[in-house]
Amino acid sequence: MSRTRSECRLSPLPADFESAPTSETAHETRLVDVTDREQLAVVLLAAYRGSVDDEDETEDDALDAIDEYFELMLPQHSFVVVEADRVIAMSFVVIVREVNYIDPVATTASAKRRGVGTAVVQASLRSLADAGVTEVGAVITDGNAASEALFTKLGFVRVGDWV
Repeated sequence: MSRTRSECRLSPLPADFESAPTSETAHETRLVDVTDREQLAVVLLAAYRGSVDDEDETEDDALDAIDEYFELMLPQHSFVVVEADRVIAMSFVVIVREVNYIDPVATTASAKRRGVGTAVVQASLRSLADAGVTEVGAVITDGNAASEALFTKLGFVRVGDWV
């Protein structure tokens, strides 16, 4: 299946971000850690399953993807949300063509529509802003309504097709 993607940018980064509304369930937002590897693969699979991004990935495919992200991501700007000792959302930052990109963002089905995705992306954006970064990109699969809504709500603007 051929998918198309759009590139979005946020520039300048706001100095402060409103806190995202989340459920009353206790959770923590923290930096990602390599010990999260297996849980991150589960989150990635759960987020993609049944969506426009679903390519029938296996658990091994997801683990391989996480390993690739660990090689590319900037760990000082990449966050997870943990609830009851389980990772339920992630926001990684990678550099592509000298621009910081939020990629991937993934949330488990049980955490959707609770503001958890917004909170984890905001943590990455806050960290980038604190480091003096002034522009951030995101690449969104066309038709991924949840990602489109999330990034639009945070002020990202579509700048064209991702090539």
